[in-house]
Amino acid sequence: MTNKVLFLSHEASRTGAPIMLLNIQRWLRRHDSISFRTVTASPGDLSREFATLGKVDSVEPGDLLYRAMRRFDMHHFAQSNHLARLQKDLSKDRFGLVYVNSIASGRLLERLPIGDCEVLCHVHELAGAIRSVGLTNLAALERRRPRYIAVSDAVRDCLIEDFDIAPHRIEVVEPFIPELEEDSPNAEEARLGLAHELDIPPDVSIVCGCGSIETRKGTDLFIEVARQVAGGVSGRNVQFVWVGGAPDKVKTMQRRLKSEAPAAQVRFVGRKADVDRYFAASDVFLLTSREEAFGLVVLEAARRNTPTICFDASDAARRFVEPDAGFSVAKFDVAEMSRKVIEFLSSPSLREQMGRAAKRKFETHHTPGQGGRAIASLIQDAMRRKSGAAPGENLIGFREMRTE
Repeated sequence: MTNKVLFLSHEASRTGAPIMLLNIQRWLRRHDSISFRTVTASPGDLSREFATLGKVDSVEPGDLLYRAMRRFDMHHFAQSNHLARLQKDLSKDRFGLVYVNSIASGRLLERLPIGDCEVLCHVHELAGAIRSVGLTNLAALERRRPRYIAVSDAVRDCLIEDFDIAPHRIEVVEPFIPELEEDSPNAEEARLGLAHELDIPPDVSIVCGCGSIETRKGTDLFIEVARQVAGGVSGRNVQFVWVGGAPDKVKTMQRRLKSEAPAAQVRFVGRKADVDRYFAASDVFLLTSREEAFGLVVLEAARRNTPTICFDASDAARRFVEPDAGFSVAKFDVAEMSRKVIEFLSSPSLREQMGRAAKRKFETHHTPGQGGRAIASLIQDAMRRKSGAAPGENLIGFREMRTE
């Protein structure tokens, strides 16, 4: 029985599920002797970071020639050859477990030679997203009868109620992110740097949003909140900043701003590797998602003492912020969300009080010491089931299991 794990990810983008996988792998690398390899559907911003932890491949080639060929629909032969080489290479490996990092990653099970390995699937999606990425992904997973790791109670309930997954096959492990590095910029340094970057006054109030630019993330609602806040405050300079989104989507939103909300102070800055400094510089974080399984961004804000305002459509975020780490407002009530933004901006003491409470929740429940250990235990349990090892037998050699 091998203790090697194959991680499959639908993306290597700087977005929630791949970032969560990177956090898991970093914890595993520090705390146990597990050997692992990662295959992503295509290369992305995080590919190099995955490569610092173990071998990384992608189903789709990442070289410039392939990308040029794809633009002219001439890439199929190159992709076929690349996949054949990857399949041959993977067939030489012996894996004890395949860890599928999202429902969207399920399709990779059908393209790679993984034999009869035990499968774990980490689910970051709710029903809308699962249907959006294609139910064929879930079908590919269900043919393997995997155990599921849900990032929230809402995801667990979705799997049970919407997709008839048996409750005993699901465990809930809430997300985690690393604690701040010692050399991380403080809030004042981050604010001055952002003011210089955006050419805004250093004393401006900053309201941050973060994520891909799409209907599900409520980017349009973010703009509407900015428009209403601009009309509801006087004598205060407020800047709304959205971090994330593909370059073409950023351009689309910039055009939309000019035509629909010219008075709203909104900047779309696109994808950033150093997103933490935006949270550090912000007074308030807005989670405007129409559907959100949890949202690592809420934890990233909390880590920086920044309170969150969310819609109650995001049940996990609502539970995190209530009753003392931010505000949850009724589903898509933009007017109420705008009023809460103004309330925060008008009361620094309330903002600081709730920001401190948010950080305490992060430190107590969402650091690698809690989540990493839980994930590692589920990996070990899955390997033990497959191998027939006795309960308690350590198959992956944890070196240290302390809380960080």
